[in-house]
Amino acid sequence: MKALRVWSKPDEVRMWLLCLPPGGGGARLFKDWADLLPPGLGVAALELPGRGSRLGEPQATSMTEAVAEFADAVEPILERPVMLFGHSMGAVLSLALARELRSRRGWRPLALVAAASEPPERRNIPASLADASSDASDEELATWLRGLGGTSDELLASREFLAEMLPALRADLALVEGAEWTGQPPLDCPLHVYVGERDAAVDGPGAARGWAVHTTREQPPRSFPGGHFFVQESADLVLAALAEDANTAVGGRLLRSR
Repeated sequence: MKALRVWSKPDEVRMWLLCLPPGGGGARLFKDWADLLPPGLGVAALELPGRGSRLGEPQATSMTEAVAEFADAVEPILERPVMLFGHSMGAVLSLALARELRSRRGWRPLALVAAASEPPERRNIPASLADASSDASDEELATWLRGLGGTSDELLASREFLAEMLPALRADLALVEGAEWTGQPPLDCPLHVYVGERDAAVDGPGAARGWAVHTTREQPPRSFPGGHFFVQESADLVLAALAEDANTAVGGRLLRSR
């Protein structure tokens, strides 16, 4: 399926880390992780239409349709254990995907990691970033990106970059805004919350409490140096945490010698 990008060799994988990118981002953000994580922990990622390898496709306009496509796409990797990882908007999509697969086939992930994200029902962006909505102007969205950090002033001054980035970002914001999150039971899997120490868009303690309602197995939150894009800023620490949490999810078998 076009939506699934597999960055590891499947025959070497004991367990999959399935990654969902932040708003406006693509699956290639996680490509290098395949060489940096322990052997046996394979890396795959999901790509929404309108970016990356799917740049020529129309943007997704429905959360229901997008998640249904993702659920179809990941079928080939579900034969092995899977831990979901979502960065920012990707965390919300991870929750929606886990719910869809539970509904379809009684499936659950070994664990879910929500990084740099408020829980979906209370993505209460602070006043300084209040213009982050799908009906915001291009200028307002560019200002919001600048406030989040992680995007250079040079890129934000580039018309070419903004012409590619902003439609994808606006579409992603619309997906989240139009989704319904109530009325479903919590996931029966460990749910880890990763936050950046200087993330202006996420209230760390509040996010941890909010995500706790979506799991029967709440885990202590982890804090990392950096802002909203600490996943890239503190990549070594994040990858070490992911390897530890994945290993715990499979009872310590992942990192044992072969």
